[in-house]
Order: sequence, then structure tokens, then C-alpha cells
Amino acid sequence: MVLGKCFNPELDISEQYLPIVTSELFGDNKEVALEIGFGDGDFLIDMSKTKPNWNFIGIEIKRKRYLKALRRLKTCDVDNIKLLNIDASLAINEVFEPESFSTVYINFPDPWPKDRHKKHRIINNQFLTRLSKIMKDRALLEIASDHKEYIDQILCVSKENPNFKNLVAPDHYSHSVSARPYTKYECEYIKEGRVIYYLSLLKGKFSSKRNPIPR
Repeated sequence: MVLGKCFNPELDISEQYLPIVTSELFGDNKEVALEIGFGDGDFLIDMSKTKPNWNFIGIEIKRKRYLKALRRLKTCDVDNIKLLNIDASLAINEVFEPESFSTVYINFPDPWPKDRHKKHRIINNQFLTRLSKIMKDRALLEIASDHKEYIDQILCVSKENPNFKNLVAPDHYSHSVSARPYTKYECEYIKEGRVIYYLSLLKGKFSSKRNPIPR
């Protein structure tokens, strides 16, 4: 039996009371992960199979990508993913109740490399502060990018934000993350020989600059 035929992965906020309570949305109390900018949905689908005891919500602003992922999900044997076609900033400000997510993934956000376009980059101090409000205490924010200058900027921003601590080191990133699948872009970039940068940020209130130890 294909669960996609009876499980509707589309999250229509016009049919929901806001802010959304994830336990009511999925009908259980499983941990919930959020992916911001899910593209074709390949990472979400792989993660849902890797972690069947979790629920997943994906946000994508680009309509064509959202519809493509939605079509894929409706033919997949998964029933723990919901997709939302909306601007991420609007979603984290208005759609979800506080402390909804145990993990947040932002994979290869648009780096807007030209100087005049950098103002469009999604990750800044204000965004991290607002995102922290819908994350549980000790929740994990994972960011992947192949753009060195952008990841350095995110490092600087995260250091200034009291809601997050870098689990690698205050001024550094890693080049691998365990227990997670590659995205389509990762596979392409690795074949091209590009360097991939990963940040793992722990959400909480930290009074010192020492690296926190996850509980």
C-alpha cells in the first residue's frame, strides 16, 4: 500500500488555526524537524526514511520546486512529512507556535554573491533570533553551504547571537556531518570537487563563551 495516497503532505495554512501546534498537525507527540528551502524534497524524503520516528516539515518559497516535491511525496511510502509553500521569514514569525522544533536544517541557502544582492541573504542576526523562538531548548540548527564567504558571515552572525553556540568551535565549521543523507546539490558539488562547509549550532541561552555540551 502506498501511504501517499491517503496521507496528504500539503500543509495549507488557510485551513489551520495559527500558530500551528505540530502535535495536533501530525496527531502524535514525535519530535519534529524543519527544513527551510527544501528544493526538490530529496533531503526531506531521505531523512524521513532514516528517522521514521520523527515528523518533518519543509518550507519552500519557490512554487515550481514546491509542486515538484509535492508530486514526489504523493507517490512515496512516507507519512511523516508536511510541505508548506511560503516565505520562510513569514513562517517563523507567524505560522508555528514557540518551541516547536528539535532540529532545523538550512541546506545551501542562496548566497546572493554579488555585493548589491547580499541584503537578500536569509540568515542574519534578526532571522536567527526569530528562528530560535520556534526551536526547543537545546535544539540543533544545521547549515550547509559551498560558499565560503557566506558561511564566514553566518559564523560571525551566530557568534553575536546569544541564542546559539557553535558546537564545532566559536570560529570554525566542519567539512562533514554524520548520520544524515546528502542533498542533490551536495552530490553534484562533491563530484565537482567543491568544498562543503557545515555549521552545527545549539539553541539555548549561554552566559559564557565555552562550547556547550549537548544533553
